[in-house]
Amino acid sequence: MIPGSWESRAAAKRASVLSAIPSPWRIPNGQVPTVKDCSNVMEIPRRYLSQEELTITETPPMDTLVHIHAGIWSAEAVVRAYCHRAAIAHQLVNCLTDAFFDTAISAAMQLDQYYRETGSLKGPLHGLPVSFMDRFRITGRETAAGYVSWLGPTETAATESLIVRHMRSLGAIPFCKTNTPQSMMLAETTNNIHGSTHNPYNRMLSSGGAAGVGEGALLALKGSPIGWGTEFAGSTRIPAVFNGLYSLKVSSGRLPMYGVAAARTSLPTRNSTIAMISWDFALLQLLAKLTLGLPNLQEDPGYLDMPWRQFKVSELGTRRPVFAVLEFDENIQPQPPVRRALRNLIHILRSTGYQVIDWKPPMHAPAVERYFRIIGADGAQATREHIKASGEPPVPRLKDWYDNRPPIPLPLPEYLALLEAQEKYQAGYQTYWKSTSKLTTSKIPVDGVIMPVCADAACFENSLTYFGYSAIVNVLDFTAVTFPVGFVDMSLDPGKDSFASLSQEDEAVHQSYNANAFHGCPVGLQLMCRRTEEEKALRLVEMILQAQTQASVFFG
Repeated sequence: MIPGSWESRAAAKRASVLSAIPSPWRIPNGQVPTVKDCSNVMEIPRRYLSQEELTITETPPMDTLVHIHAGIWSAEAVVRAYCHRAAIAHQLVNCLTDAFFDTAISAAMQLDQYYRETGSLKGPLHGLPVSFMDRFRITGRETAAGYVSWLGPTETAATESLIVRHMRSLGAIPFCKTNTPQSMMLAETTNNIHGSTHNPYNRMLSSGGAAGVGEGALLALKGSPIGWGTEFAGSTRIPAVFNGLYSLKVSSGRLPMYGVAAARTSLPTRNSTIAMISWDFALLQLLAKLTLGLPNLQEDPGYLDMPWRQFKVSELGTRRPVFAVLEFDENIQPQPPVRRALRNLIHILRSTGYQVIDWKPPMHAPAVERYFRIIGADGAQATREHIKASGEPPVPRLKDWYDNRPPIPLPLPEYLALLEAQEKYQAGYQTYWKSTSKLTTSKIPVDGVIMPVCADAACFENSLTYFGYSAIVNVLDFTAVTFPVGFVDMSLDPGKDSFASLSQEDEAVHQSYNANAFHGCPVGLQLMCRRTEEEKALRLVEMILQAQTQASVFFG
């Protein structure tokens, strides 16, 4: 490699991640199984952890906080355990872009000393390790976000992302950053620095995208209790459902994007938001309560003065909420495991006393198509410039666009017409939602809509093409919570069922379903609520989870 070339810069960055892993934490040569020999690596981390580390990393994080705050576990022990598990996860699925374990352990030791000397905690998340997608700026670390040209400069306290600073103020400890695709907008993660992140349930498959994929794989392997990603078309929700996790996508303004690295796009700022993701739903709820709309986040120019509203949760205790279900968006039919999950959940909710109605909103597909035209209205010139700056090539998914599509921006009148049409669509969707009061026994509009995140139950890398179910939430600037509902089962989800394709694209999604390869992969859904209804969405998902538990006890 030529010194200073993009290849040498990328190789140096990869080497820095591996060098941050202490020798005792490195899996010996020959013990990392090949994909052919072992595609599912969910259980492998357990082989390399001590009993104490296993106990810590497999205890629900809310209980971990209780143990730290009671002095039963030290912050140092907890952070060390998660650093070790994250190191193993990276060696199995290639999920990290930066590891600052020494810094995190040192910060944990300081918290322990503070606790011993004062008997007090630094905050409600005192001692909890937290991971971040590699768009979040962290003091002393690089922020490459998939671009070789962004390697080099390190962040300062002045440039650190506001949400990272807020996590520190709560007592949490950043300890690693996770992989994101070149351009930060692809359906699966691959870039020229770190390569691809794989799905730990089947490393032949994608872990999802477009931005939070490294987080999804890391959290699935319990290498972190909770992580932060971003959202513009399902970037955190897709990895969440492909990895059996919970996530919260918020409406613009309720969490700060200030200080989060981004390439310039023509997308209106309110459509790109932050999201949180975890394998522990209770921790997701706690983090939302501690973070949404707090006054110390008002440095963000898009700050919305709307702290956690408990009355939004309490009012659901005074009546039975009504759910709607979107089984099919009239454009692309979900694959068999997703359809089965929706049918099962409808049955569970109705059997436990909830009213469930069909959701027939204005068509999603035209609005999503228009949304992507808005995103690319400037010809994605900034993305092209960032790739060119280092001399690196575009990754395969971008090659055709990069080589054959000149960066010609839309004329301003055409761009403004797209924005106007989108506003009319958003208003029409709100009108439809309000009209559902005519269909409910309570005469109150539907509380939340259950629907797929993806038509695909899982996917091979570079094969995910349809975002009508995920991106509609961003189009509307609504809130959504994802939740796992089971696993693909080849005996219950045959590839060839009573499917009649509606279009060439619909047929392509159906043909991409592979019952054998997808068997055992998680299946998840999302619940969508209207703008700034994060509290309500979280409570509704909690009620869904309770209904699932109740139904499993009742039906056996």
